[in-house]
Amino acid sequence: MSSPDPSADYVRAATLLGEKVRALREARGLTQEQLAHSTGISRNQIQNIEHSRNNTRDPETGRLGPGNARLDTIFLLAAQLRVDVTYLVDPKVEVFPLPASQ
Repeated sequence: MSSPDPSADYVRAATLLGEKVRALREARGLTQEQLAHSTGISRNQIQNIEHSRNNTRDPETGRLGPGNARLDTIFLLAAQLRVDVTYLVDPKVEVFPLPASQ
């Protein structure tokens, strides 16, 4: 019997992070620009998080790399979106229903 693959949880968590940030941002009535301004994170970075990508390019395909938001960025987003950090990063917690505002 094989052990669970931790990278599967990582991929799911990274994808869900983007989906959760976008859903929360929209539920709070914020544009990417407004969220960027209130957190000090660039709008491009907000967009990359929501799409689970970064600005590095794969040298073979030229495609953007997978997302990997820094921990301090996740804490800033959680505070501004008024949710617990664990909601954003837990791969076992689905996007909906959205948690209540704190």
